[in-house]
Amino acid sequence: MSTTIVDAAFRARLTQVIHSFGTVVSLATAVGVSDNAIYKWLAGRGQPSVANLVALARAGRVSVEWLATGTEPAQGATASRHAVEHGDYIFMPRNRIRFSSGREGILRSEQVVDSIAFRAEWVKRTLRTETRDLILIEVVGDSMAPTVEDGDLILANLAEPRFRQDGIYLLRHDSGLTVKRIQRRPDGKLLVRSDNPKYESMVVASVSIIGRVIWIGGCV
Repeated sequence: MSTTIVDAAFRARLTQVIHSFGTVVSLATAVGVSDNAIYKWLAGRGQPSVANLVALARAGRVSVEWLATGTEPAQGATASRHAVEHGDYIFMPRNRIRFSSGREGILRSEQVVDSIAFRAEWVKRTLRTETRDLILIEVVGDSMAPTVEDGDLILANLAEPRFRQDGIYLLRHDSGLTVKRIQRRPDGKLLVRSDNPKYESMVVASVSIIGRVIWIGGCV
């Protein structure tokens, strides 16, 4: 039986993604694998499948090519996802997610367009979370109107990758992301719905949660 040895450079890039994400457990949850699988890749005792490599890149917000080969600059985990503190302010990169045909709220294209300043004291006192766990997104689409209008900004807490209470969540859906409201039904299943009544709701046993939306800012 042969054992695939993952090269040290790949393990270094994987370690960078893990550090930027926070913990192995959080990254494993976002990717949809066990934490033991990621520890195995780190130890060089195997390598991720193509599907898992893509999921790792998406979770870490880096390009698949960079993660696999190291030939592209890492544009994700550190550059696009993490805020920079300077004095009394935290500069949060603004990610724009564009919905497919403006209908289902599924991420099809994504880019960092600029950074927005938040008072560090407000983030720590009001949001009560670590800056590294936040992602700022400009929503394009009307599936969550009137709660989240086209062009509104949301802050999602990536340290909450599981359903704990009714609320609005950033979800992984098929090959992209979506923003939906989730409610627990009496039978234990989850109601996933849009606030815009023209879109249909879904009843599911489980969902793939990226983080909980903890702040919504109207467009100006």
